[in-house]
Amino acid sequence: MFKDEIRNSIAIEGVFANRNDLLDVLERHKRTSDEKTAAILGYFESASTLYAYANNLHQEGEFSIRVSDIKQIHTLLMRYEKQAGIYKGELGEYRKETVAVTQSAFTPLEHVYIPDFMQNFVKWINKRITDPDYDKIRLAALAHILFETVHPYRDGNGRAGRILLSYLLIGCGYINVTIKGTQRQERDRYYNAMEEGDDAFENMLRNIEKGEKITAGLIDYYAEQSDIKIFQTLITKSLRESLQRLSKKEYIIPAPDALLPLRDAARFFNYSQDYLRNLINKGKLPGTRRGKLWYVRVRDVERYIREISS
Repeated sequence: MFKDEIRNSIAIEGVFANRNDLLDVLERHKRTSDEKTAAILGYFESASTLYAYANNLHQEGEFSIRVSDIKQIHTLLMRYEKQAGIYKGELGEYRKETVAVTQSAFTPLEHVYIPDFMQNFVKWINKRITDPDYDKIRLAALAHILFETVHPYRDGNGRAGRILLSYLLIGCGYINVTIKGTQRQERDRYYNAMEEGDDAFENMLRNIEKGEKITAGLIDYYAEQSDIKIFQTLITKSLRESLQRLSKKEYIIPAPDALLPLRDAARFFNYSQDYLRNLINKGKLPGTRRGKLWYVRVRDVERYIREISS
């Protein structure tokens, strides 16, 4: 599940990795392209470190968020890209210039207001974390949309924001989620869901730039005006899928001779259908076609995995 989250999250940013790429980088200590390797390693180290920390705090009943936590997310996420010369900014440091986001309709907050805003952003989140009646999935959704609208860093905002999303969910007693992004329609669905909910926050940012004082109460006011039903539904669906996948992985293991439709095999072995179909076309994986659907045997996929792992 964690590998699936990494693969999808970096794909949203245009870095596409299949399951073998992740295994090469994370388990076999091989390297692909500099950009792909840096993106995989950075996401893995940032998310695994922060998720474990959030879970520990939740278990102790002490979960809250600090500005330093958000900066740590970005520092770990981008450090391999910094080492490779891909990222030119400072690790964990807010941007010092005004930026425009490519193919986006929103305008990020002017950089001079970011430090003050992030302090109050954290205060607002912590206020709502301690409110037993406040929907924590809604909180995580609002926090993600607002983080992306502010766009506090020079680069890495999308991935850092998705790690922050799962960090908040874990700290509030849920699990990390995978925002689908390997297919164009999945990325469009994600972006459209966020755009539906960012209008009120954009108004807030423009008013801040006109002189309105930044407070946690101000953020709360605009958060309550935000229509995030679509994005909240997307997160809820992702949580449900993660829980279902956990239960299936633990208790339902197909027999070696089982013949699975390509869609089910792709889901179980964490490959894409296109990748498995390509293996069949290249003769690397036996496949059976019935009508329009391709089927593969569990033992054949497992044999392929052992061969590429040896």
